[in-house]
Amino acid sequence: MLTEKQLLEGIEALTLDELVGQVLNYEFNERRHKPEWIEQVIRDTLPGSVYYGTGSYDFCEKIRGWQKKYCKTPAMYVVDVEHGPGCCVPNEEFLPRPMAWGAVDDPDLLQRAHHATAQISRKHMRHLALSPVVDINFNFRNCLVNTRAISDDTDAVIRNGVAAVKGFQQDNLMAACCKHFPGDGVDERNQHFLTSINSLSQEEWMNTYGRVYKAVIDAGVMSIMVAHIALPAFDEKVDDILGYPPATLSKNLMTGLLKGTLGFEGCIVSDAMSMVGACAMVKAERLAVEYLKAGGDMILFALPTDFKYIKEAVESGDLPIERLKDAVLRIWRMKNQVGLFGEEEHIQEKLATEPMEDIKELSRELAERSVTVIRNAEGLFPQKELKSGAKVLQVVIKMEDPEHPDIHGMTTVEEELRARGMEVTTLINPKHYDVKDACEKYDLVLMNLKIDSGNYTGGTLRIGWDQVMALWRGYLMQHPNLVFTSFGDPYKLYDYPFAATYINMYSATESSQRAFVKALFGEIEAAGKSPVAFEGFFERGV
Repeated sequence: MLTEKQLLEGIEALTLDELVGQVLNYEFNERRHKPEWIEQVIRDTLPGSVYYGTGSYDFCEKIRGWQKKYCKTPAMYVVDVEHGPGCCVPNEEFLPRPMAWGAVDDPDLLQRAHHATAQISRKHMRHLALSPVVDINFNFRNCLVNTRAISDDTDAVIRNGVAAVKGFQQDNLMAACCKHFPGDGVDERNQHFLTSINSLSQEEWMNTYGRVYKAVIDAGVMSIMVAHIALPAFDEKVDDILGYPPATLSKNLMTGLLKGTLGFEGCIVSDAMSMVGACAMVKAERLAVEYLKAGGDMILFALPTDFKYIKEAVESGDLPIERLKDAVLRIWRMKNQVGLFGEEEHIQEKLATEPMEDIKELSRELAERSVTVIRNAEGLFPQKELKSGAKVLQVVIKMEDPEHPDIHGMTTVEEELRARGMEVTTLINPKHYDVKDACEKYDLVLMNLKIDSGNYTGGTLRIGWDQVMALWRGYLMQHPNLVFTSFGDPYKLYDYPFAATYINMYSATESSQRAFVKALFGEIEAAGKSPVAFEGFFERGV
């Protein structure tokens, strides 16, 4: 690990081109980008970091090879690993989504799960986790936070958010990045589409989001993501049309509030600069420059043209060279802390020889302890009397998105039911005439709702025609053995208020589906406590 003096000397030795390259983070897509174009971008702009989705091993190796060939400083590989290594490494385990963590509320278990995630991710050369989400889900209509949030309770978010940070950063395996500053979950709108607003007063914000960010800063989080979210209580209007600036373009929020009032000395990472919440506010050629001027450090999803705009801004004096060097220093401190300056080989050798946490076992435990019974008015949960050979209808209610294929289909529930001797029929978004004879044909009907922010439906998670037609004419509701279960959005009683038996699972990962079937048959206790309250329907901690 380098000393602070060595970091400063190294930065002073960089050319302007190399300085500019260090703040750029590119998203290279295996399907959309030609290899020769990617190589040219790396050669010409010398990026300091690259974002990986779940690209193939060969694709990632090519990028690493080009980075080593053209860049004299080590690259940092960035991933959106919000719930387990499966988010960033092909064929790896997914943890249940964060709201399930809140239902378990066991920081020690969560720290171990994130340490396991870091071990696997780092073994595959992933260094910066854009996680955990430490938003507070105050508004049940928020379509972007939802099950990505741990809770609507500030203290629960702090307990579990800090645990996740510690797990990621244990042994300096990965840098954690808490998001989305100044805090999502108040506005119901989506910052991908516009600049959304955190409308809390200064006092309210400091007592909620302010406490959360102060806690993760005190815990040593290496980076914080600023979002395309405005915080009017701490800022000034841009104009009457654009309103208040997003945090990504606000010196008051990044330099004043985050670095100043809260004392954050780590690296500020922008949310994706392709989102309308940022690019609607300034011209494209000014976006990266204004972000850096306001106090930001790493530019997530930069464009190659940003290299030219930033360099010209420095040369003209518009962007002070010292601000650029400060941004690079903050990035380099983070790289240094995770061992990118000469320690990668040692870290890989250690990971190859030392025992690994059992990620599957940790995922199983989180899932099983998260099962939450919200309503059981007819005593149908668990189904202890259902015998082998019984006929089960699984009605899957989901939102289809052809651009984002469903990585967690409801096939695991069916497999687990069959393993217990059940005869299973699965229908996806059926119409009422498809289920007209359910009472005569089936001993049990599982209405499994798979709707959450992972579906990326954009503006709302409220149900539409496709999600209600199975209930038309009331055929299913006449079934004497009907169980509603949400494998995602926990607020579905708002749209299905007539459900007498209602279970929250918060997640549709394989471990969550297996846990549900175990709880359904009474093999495990459904001991989860709701991490959110829903006025008129259920309290937190039920």
